[in-house]
This record gives sequence, C-alpha cells and structure tokens, in this order.
Amino acid sequence: MRLLTGLTPGDKAGIDCPFGWPITFTRAVHARAHLQPWPGRGLDHRSQYQAMRLRLTDQRVHQASEVRPLPVSFDKLRAVAARRAYLADALAAAGTPVNRSGVTGRVVEVYPAASRIMWGLGKNRDMAVLLGAAPRLECSAQVWHAYEASEHAFDALIAWAVAVGLTVLLEGEEAWFTREEGWIHLPKRGSLPALKGPGPAGSVKE
Repeated sequence: MRLLTGLTPGDKAGIDCPFGWPITFTRAVHARAHLQPWPGRGLDHRSQYQAMRLRLTDQRVHQASEVRPLPVSFDKLRAVAARRAYLADALAAAGTPVNRSGVTGRVVEVYPAASRIMWGLGKNRDMAVLLGAAPRLECSAQVWHAYEASEHAFDALIAWAVAVGLTVLLEGEEAWFTREEGWIHLPKRGSLPALKGPGPAGSVKE
C-alpha cells in the first residue's frame, strides 16, 4: 500500500494479480443475490461453466502465449482477486485510483510467465540472459540483485514496457470489457530489444 501510494506521475507498478472477475460470473452472482433469473438459464452445465470461468483477457493470453491462466472465479485465485479489490478501494480512498484496464493510472496487471514467452525468454530468469536479449537496458548492481532475488522486479520490467508503449492493448468494441474485468498487459512479441533505459527498480505483487 505504501509503495503504491508513493508512486509519482510517470511511474508504473506491475501487480501479478487479477484486477477483476469475468463479467458473466459477476452478473450471475448479482442475479443470485437479488433473486433474479439465473443468466445462464437454458445453457447446459458445461457451457455455463466455460462462460463464467475465464475473463476475455485470460482467453487472449492463452491465444497469444499458450500459457493457460487460472480461472479467477473458480480457483484459489478468486481470493487473491478479492484482496486486490480491497487494495484498489483503499488506494482510491487515498487518492490513487486504479483503472482496471491499466491504460490510465499508475498500476497495471501483469503476468510474468506469459510475458517471458512473448519476449522469447521461456522460463529463464537469469539477468545475464535478459540483458543479452535487451542490450539497450541499463542495469545497476542494485537492480541486478533485486531481479535475481525476487520475481517482483520482473513485474516492474513489464510495467516499464507498459509505460513506453510496448504491450498489447485491446481496442474497438471489446475495449469496454477491460474496464470491468481488467486487462493483462502482455509485451508485444519480439519487443524486448526495443526496451531501453533504466526502467523501474521494483514492483508490487500480491
């Protein structure tokens, strides 16, 4: 909380956590709570389950990287999403509102495993390999240590890619999904060599 409220204009923080739930899921919970007809009425059980388990951004991550995100509404991840919702409300009350799409604001949703695929790093977490693939990045000894010690530093690297326009955005009629469900900012495939500068030195991860 303290790290996020301390962000200054131009800063970006990456959080490896779902920023929302599938719209179909939240609509179903709302209907149930208000004694309204179940929105999946008429669908078979399998179709209802598939419609409520993944967000649009989760589907797009799978299509782009072949990494399969966990279902936010039907897995342990739902508790993490609830914690993030609490944090987002606290940040808004403190004067740092969080835009779920990450297009505006200082906090973005990231997914390290899928981002490594998009950048051609596979499962490799070695800083020397990263710098070999991104020669325009600057790395102090302090940042090197932070990167080797914690996945948080890689989350921050993705946030830096968001700040300089190297991640995939959803546009057109589907963009409204991101305002409610959230949006995972995946780096554009092959964009790692274009990433330059010192970037941010840290991030926050729930």
